[in-house]
Amino acid sequence: MKITPIRKRKRVYQEIIEQIKTAVATGEVQPGDKLPSERALSEMLSVSRTSVKEALTVLKASGVIHIKPGVGAFLVQDSPQRLQVKLADLLQEKETALVELIELRQAIEGDAAYYAAKRITSRQKENLLAVFERLVAIEEQGTVAVEEDYQFHLAIIEAANNPLMRDVMNLISDNMLRVLAKNQEASERNERFQGEIAEEHRNIYEAIINGKPQEARKAMWQHFQGVKQRHVKERGSMVDD
Repeated sequence: MKITPIRKRKRVYQEIIEQIKTAVATGEVQPGDKLPSERALSEMLSVSRTSVKEALTVLKASGVIHIKPGVGAFLVQDSPQRLQVKLADLLQEKETALVELIELRQAIEGDAAYYAAKRITSRQKENLLAVFERLVAIEEQGTVAVEEDYQFHLAIIEAANNPLMRDVMNLISDNMLRVLAKNQEASERNERFQGEIAEEHRNIYEAIINGKPQEARKAMWQHFQGVKQRHVKERGSMVDD
C-alpha cells in the first residue's frame, strides 16, 4: 500500500502569497514593482478583500513589501532570490511556533499591562484612549483590525515605561502581526469571537486607565488565553470542513 503524506490545506492568504511568489519566480513582477491594489487583487484571484488585506499585512511584517499610504504596496528592493526565500519561509510556517509565540506574548504583555496601570503618564493615557477608540470603531464594523490591534498593544507596552520590554517586543513585532492577523481572521469568521475580543480589549483598557495593575495583568493574560483557544478552535473547524 503506497501512502503519501497528507498536506495541510493552505489558508486563503497563503494561496495569495503563493501566487506572488510564483510571479516573482517567473519575473512577472520585479523588486521595487508596485502590486495591484487590494480591490484588483481581490477580483483577479476571486477572493475577499479581507484575505488580500491579511496577505499584505503578513508580507509587510515579513519585509517583503512596503506600503506607501495613498499610493499602494511595493515589493522591496532586494534580489529576486532573496524575495523568494522570504516568501518560501512564510509558506512553511510551523503551527507550534505560533502557539509558542502567543504564550511568550502572554507572559511579557501581562506584566506590561501591570506596569502600564502603575506608570502610565497623562500623555500616554491620551494616546491609549485614541488608539482604543480607533480599535473599537474598526471592531464595530466587523472588519479585520490588525493594525489597530497592533497599535493598541504597542501603546500598552510603551505605557509600561520599561525600555527593555519595548526592545523585546520590537524584536518579535513581525510575528506579533502574524498572530494578530490570524486572531482577527478567526473573529471575522465567528460573530461570537468578535464579541469576545472586543470585551477582552475593553477589560484591558479599563484596568489600565483606572490604575488597577493586578486586574490589568489578569485581563491581558485572559486575552491571550482567548487568542490561543480561538486559534485552536479555528484549526479544528478547518479540519472538520
